[in-house]
Amino acid sequence: MSDRKLPRLLQTPAVLLLLVWMLIPLGMTLYFSFIRYVLNNLRRPEWTSPSPSNWRGFGNYEFVLKSKDFFLAIQNSLFIVCSILFLTVILGILIAVLINKTFPGQGIVRVLLISPFFVMPAVNAVLWINMILDPVLGLQGIAIAGINDVLDGLRQIPILGAFFSIWPEFEPISFRATQTSAIAVIMMVTWQWTPFAVLIFMTSLQSEDQQQKEAAVLDGANTWSQFRFLTLPHLGRPIAIVVMIQAIFHLSLYAEIEIVSRGNGNKNLPYLIGEFANNNIGAASATGIFAVILANIVAIFLLRMVGKTLME
Repeated sequence: MSDRKLPRLLQTPAVLLLLVWMLIPLGMTLYFSFIRYVLNNLRRPEWTSPSPSNWRGFGNYEFVLKSKDFFLAIQNSLFIVCSILFLTVILGILIAVLINKTFPGQGIVRVLLISPFFVMPAVNAVLWINMILDPVLGLQGIAIAGINDVLDGLRQIPILGAFFSIWPEFEPISFRATQTSAIAVIMMVTWQWTPFAVLIFMTSLQSEDQQQKEAAVLDGANTWSQFRFLTLPHLGRPIAIVVMIQAIFHLSLYAEIEIVSRGNGNKNLPYLIGEFANNNIGAASATGIFAVILANIVAIFLLRMVGKTLME
């Protein structure tokens, strides 16, 4: 046996296992998306089994496209993912550059910064929505009440009271509401995933060429110029990788949306799939195919971005 055939032969079982692992669920989802498959239907009990006789063609896709929540789910999915990516990359770069310098307690600080990444998503959502963002018992409510108490005391001052009396009372924000629930999800997921970006960027900064920075200092370059023309280009590849990995994970957010708002005005595609899957498996499968298409579009765009970065 030639040296070229042996590695391929050894890789064959793993490749076949991966193909079966991916193609069977995808094939079943594609099949269910073309049939009438409803778990509970007393009028048409034959629809409760995935039989080829229940063939519907593109009817499930038409049903999903006409759903009032479909385009809202796509819009929310893209808004949440893009917002999280923007915030995690910006905060990750700033924190990584800040803690890349030597200072007392550096090891403890790095461990504390990375620890939020190991919190379970459901636990993270419960902690944020109840202990931090709750308008009454959370830190937000306590902080707003404290600010209002301070303003009430300032209004009692004889001279300055007239100035502070024109200030309105601050009202806490209900992050379970339709208009703000997406912002709550963005905040809690950003808090959890920023350590991942920090870890990647911090590792990359360890290999930055210090001789170039020393030469830049001798040439009179200030701190911003060093960051703009040396550090930021050095982080180009890690940024592209962080964006690609996080986009794949954030397109499948579910637990945070379920805990924060139960999908009230804040549905994304995975949540919409879960709603359909309670009874209408055909519509849920069709929505799943749409989600796969959206994920592939995002992945192709990000892979091209990564490839362009690697070529530079």
